[in-house]
Amino acid sequence: MMKPKKCKHSKSESGQSTIEFVLSMVFLLSFILFFFQLSFVFAFGNYAHYATFMAARALQSAGGTPEDQTERAKSVIIQTLKLSEGFAGVDRYPSLAKGIGGSQDLRGADIGEFRGTKEEFQFDYTDKSKSWLEGVRYTFRSKLFLMALKPADTAASGPGSVDNEGGFQLTSESFLSRDPSYQECTTFMGTVAGEFDNGC
Repeated sequence: MMKPKKCKHSKSESGQSTIEFVLSMVFLLSFILFFFQLSFVFAFGNYAHYATFMAARALQSAGGTPEDQTERAKSVIIQTLKLSEGFAGVDRYPSLAKGIGGSQDLRGADIGEFRGTKEEFQFDYTDKSKSWLEGVRYTFRSKLFLMALKPADTAASGPGSVDNEGGFQLTSESFLSRDPSYQECTTFMGTVAGEFDNGC
């Protein structure tokens, strides 16, 4: 009866299982980290949409002057997306998202009339198809772990595009128009001939 031959392992294969385990763990942990970051970004996007909607409501409700309505909308954005009233330019969650564009004192936020890049999207109070373009928009940039491996598209600049810093840009907007302020109402009623019973 012949004895079975013993398999001889070469020295080069002795650490193969360890290397395979390490590479598998790196891939698995990268996927888990990417998934968690993506979940947090989606959660922040939902929160930013809520913030823009509440700010648009504050802008829509009637006030003494248009400036008063705008300040109330700014206050909502600061309370929800910024650090505090004294630090309105600092993002509340900079590790998740950073506001881009907007004014210097309120990074990422555009409040009031929407003036788009194309003429057909320009706000026009006299045109019913364009008079609704008044509200609140918040644009922010988020980064994901695996996006650092992908080269940025230098030509991209629209929502959802990859920018030069390896992140992607998202925009939340809510257009509820704006009710005329008391000041605008009294000015308009002053131009109407005849008697009126304080229609404001």
